[in-house]
Amino acid sequence: MNPQVEGDYPTCYMWKEVLQADSLLNLIQHFIKRITPKKGEPFYIFPRYHQLRCVRNIISDVREKGVGQTYLVQHSAGSGKTKSMSWLAFQLANLQNADNTPVFDSVIMITDRIVLDRNIADEIKGMEEVAGTVKDIRKGSRNLAKALAEGGHRIIISTEQKFSFALPKLKEAAGSHFAVIIDEAHTAFGKQASHNVRQVLTDKNELRETVEEFGIESREAENNMQDQMLAELQAARSINSGHISYFAFTATPKSQTFALYGRNGKAFDTYSMKQAIEEGFILDVLKNYTTFQTMFELVSKIDLPEDTPEYEKQNALRLMMQYVNQHPYVINYKANMMVDYFMQHSAQKMKGQAKAIVVTSSRANAILFHQAITRRLKEKYNGEIKALVAFSGEVEINGNKYTEEKINGFGIKDNGIAVEFKQPNQRFLVVADKFQTGFDQPLLHTMFVDRKLGGVQCIQTLSRLNRCHPDKQDTLIIDFVNKHEDIKAAFEPYYDTTWLQGNYNPSNIYEYKNDIERRKLFTQNDIDKVVTLLLCGDEQQIAGIPSILGQLVNEYVKPLPEEEQELIRKEVNRYIRQYGLLAQLMKFLDPDLERFYMFCKLYYKYLPYTKETLPLDILEKIDLDKYRIQLAEQGCITLEGEDGELTPPSTAGISDGEKEFDHLDHLIHMMNEPYEGFLNENDQIILELLRQLRNDPNIKQAFSAENSRSSLLKMVEKEFNKKVATQLGKYINLKKLLNSNQAFNEEFLNMLVTFLGQSFHTSNVLEYNEELLKDVMFEKLEDTFSELCGHGYRELEEVLDCLFAILKTHTVKNLDGLNTMIPNQLNKFYRGENEPVDLKVIFAALLPKYEAFLRKLYYLKEGEQFMSTKGADGWVAIVKTFHEIDNLYYNHGKNPKLNTFETYYKCISKWRNENVHHAPELPDAEVAPAIHMVVSMYIYAVMVSITDLEMAGCELDNSGVTVPVMYPSAPAASYEMDTYSRDNSEEDEPVQKVAECPINKMNEEEKMDLLKRSILKAQSYTPLFTKKRHWMSIYKMAAHKNIIIDGDYAYFVQRIGMMDLKNMPDGLSANYLDRMNKGVFADDLSEWTSTGLSGMKRSEFTDIKETAEKFGEIIDETRHNE
Repeated sequence: MNPQVEGDYPTCYMWKEVLQADSLLNLIQHFIKRITPKKGEPFYIFPRYHQLRCVRNIISDVREKGVGQTYLVQHSAGSGKTKSMSWLAFQLANLQNADNTPVFDSVIMITDRIVLDRNIADEIKGMEEVAGTVKDIRKGSRNLAKALAEGGHRIIISTEQKFSFALPKLKEAAGSHFAVIIDEAHTAFGKQASHNVRQVLTDKNELRETVEEFGIESREAENNMQDQMLAELQAARSINSGHISYFAFTATPKSQTFALYGRNGKAFDTYSMKQAIEEGFILDVLKNYTTFQTMFELVSKIDLPEDTPEYEKQNALRLMMQYVNQHPYVINYKANMMVDYFMQHSAQKMKGQAKAIVVTSSRANAILFHQAITRRLKEKYNGEIKALVAFSGEVEINGNKYTEEKINGFGIKDNGIAVEFKQPNQRFLVVADKFQTGFDQPLLHTMFVDRKLGGVQCIQTLSRLNRCHPDKQDTLIIDFVNKHEDIKAAFEPYYDTTWLQGNYNPSNIYEYKNDIERRKLFTQNDIDKVVTLLLCGDEQQIAGIPSILGQLVNEYVKPLPEEEQELIRKEVNRYIRQYGLLAQLMKFLDPDLERFYMFCKLYYKYLPYTKETLPLDILEKIDLDKYRIQLAEQGCITLEGEDGELTPPSTAGISDGEKEFDHLDHLIHMMNEPYEGFLNENDQIILELLRQLRNDPNIKQAFSAENSRSSLLKMVEKEFNKKVATQLGKYINLKKLLNSNQAFNEEFLNMLVTFLGQSFHTSNVLEYNEELLKDVMFEKLEDTFSELCGHGYRELEEVLDCLFAILKTHTVKNLDGLNTMIPNQLNKFYRGENEPVDLKVIFAALLPKYEAFLRKLYYLKEGEQFMSTKGADGWVAIVKTFHEIDNLYYNHGKNPKLNTFETYYKCISKWRNENVHHAPELPDAEVAPAIHMVVSMYIYAVMVSITDLEMAGCELDNSGVTVPVMYPSAPAASYEMDTYSRDNSEEDEPVQKVAECPINKMNEEEKMDLLKRSILKAQSYTPLFTKKRHWMSIYKMAAHKNIIIDGDYAYFVQRIGMMDLKNMPDGLSANYLDRMNKGVFADDLSEWTSTGLSGMKRSEFTDIKETAEKFGEIIDETRHNE
């Protein structure tokens, strides 16, 4: 709505200003821009009046007053500040003096929104008409330095953080005239950050001129040079430099923002929230504001003794409140409300495009809410819509480490979240101190608030909903924490015109300095000594500073009481913070203040600091007994529309903040007191029932086995009814309610399943991390395998790598169920915090699957599924194919290195047989050692099979096992061998199916002759053939490669064995020859082969593999030459 104009129409500005000829030409030249987006058709943009007025008034003022002024622009959130800054930037870049020289050498746009600076950059780049005008510095202070030093780029976009790193590189760039446009000036540009920018953009000559103007005099002649240097540093802090103009944009200026950039406590241009709403440029987010009141009751888990310890009240109450807010029941309760409320009231808004944002109180809460919301969307709404989460850094919860990218998916982090959120199926965004300022998404319709909001943060956060859209008629806010009056108090100062009442007094810095000096913790000589060393530039001398400061602190601060030490820290910190602000407003120079500041910045780092440790033991002593959320306020929050008046902060002294302590029972009473009399048994969380369900082995196993939700619902309902029936007197009202309301009964059971599932997840089922799991397993298993791995077998690290590679490999459907089950169970056992019932579930899962695991290994080695002979026990039969496992049964202590595994094997054989026929239960104390035995046997099976896998042509890596195209006939598995002796003749041929081939037609003498000549020829090819211990392996691999065909495999291997076993090392006894002569050699051959190769190096094995293939060619060649 346009303001009234005395004696004229409210719209007279249109023909008096906008439609004038020179104004129209200016509009066409500078404001009307054709934008070509990456997607979609090109379009034109046209300024609204407040944008046109703001830019034109600033340009006019710069022309009149020149460089060196400050401009504060207070335009409401959502009013198009980014476009206003863009138009201003291009016009400032093109602004010229009377002599046709540029007024500004460069225009620098600065933001503190690292995540969103891409949006600003894209907006400005979109208006660029001459290539190279705009330089976007998103990465690297070196690029910023280069852009400033080289020139040519009239507009430079950067973040304030880059200036501090660019300081050493920018000396040559200083001294020009700059226009600095600051986005979100209430946070982006204060104290040290602004000093860095000014220091970068100011050269030495200008600083010296400033110092000379103030006529700085040193206390002593020898300090003149140092005082000169300090005065220059101080001068660089001042915002009143003559070569930089500042243009600060914000919707919510703070008192210091007015002090730095305002004029006489007012903004240069204002477009208030009230006017923007009235004109329909933004929506009123307070029109539909609903608050809910949270009520709860905590109880003690145990009877507290009279001598219970006292806890520091503030920290204890904060921790207890955190316990309530992060309780699984509370998170699920609120998340379900959010999802259901959105789906029922908002999802169809804006033609089904409406989106929601959830504002949480911490990064951990953001992750927990995201998990709960995602579950609800999947369980009740088929996962048709999805949720994203935004938070900074890495967060650890229950041993799991989370990042945005890890949760959202590859590349979906920081600004990538804003891009992904545009997708139609992404309807929820859960945030923690991110995307609450400057985030522009017009489809945002609904906001759920679960944190305390106040002041500027409140306005910035809620204003994310105020963007207009053709299909957007209203907004909705659901607040679980704040009241209407809290929100009103935050909005009132910024609803209409805002201004600063009173002034900042830079001379207050002397008062803060005196508060520190009166304590006599250091002398002026100490200050001079430290600052002199700091400014000398000699690294060796600078290295002496820590010892000086450390000695001062040890002598004068550490002997004081902790309360006084904390006061000293606060006073020193106050001086550092206030000097950063007040030095920008000083109309004078005092090098002693800068010297004191430099000393205090270093001194502060050495002051003792007792990090507050939260009394976490409280969490083990309390439970949430009752909980209720009820509607509190609904409707519009009406603002008065009066001018907002801000004042500078008080200069009152620092309080010592004496800590209060109290007993836990009193603290619990303090938490519960506001809700006494409001809660009843209907609000009671059935904790005891939940615990009983949680500890029920049947339910635990059902959840661990990853059953379908429908199966879990049936199981939970059955067990729940059993437990209620035994305690009917206690839960009779609940049972009546469930029986009378089918819809509530279904919802109640769904919540039980969700709560139990989350409970199992948070307490035990950790996020799967293979590398961490392998590290833990190595530590736990290293001693068990110390005498085998690395001594005749592969190193344990390689064996573990192979185990997980096998479990990533797809074989056949009836075996691939192991691929997720075994790693998850291992993850639970080695990385989870397991109760006895958890361990029993893990044992029950791993033990029976050992046979299936051996079958999977067999398939990878042989290329076909194992089929036991009719009537044979599958367990015994599959074990027989792994001779080094089967032989454990016959070890009987003969090989001490195998004694442990002999015990393990016999134990799991016993347990396996018992579980087949009965249902025995191990004592709690024996379950963990039993799991260790089972896992060890999994690893033992891999250890003795690695070479066989490689011999079969399998390639092992982190992605799994690459299985070769297996030989079609697998001859070694098809022989039904009866007898073989060294005197066998053609008439006494073994019983086997042999295809016709030239070798089979040879007589015994011809075959032996062929073999000998092939060996001689092979030895001439490579010395590797002289290593007799490799011959059997060579032949076995040659057969697996299908190089030696048909029955020749068995024939030649037998002959090689007879020729070479006599000279074989490593204690291969003569009874091998005896057994071979009796025709019992097949098992011995396989056993010897795996034993002989188990400890072989990979490089040596590769040589043998290649040699085996070559030997097959030699046999063919020798045969052909005959």
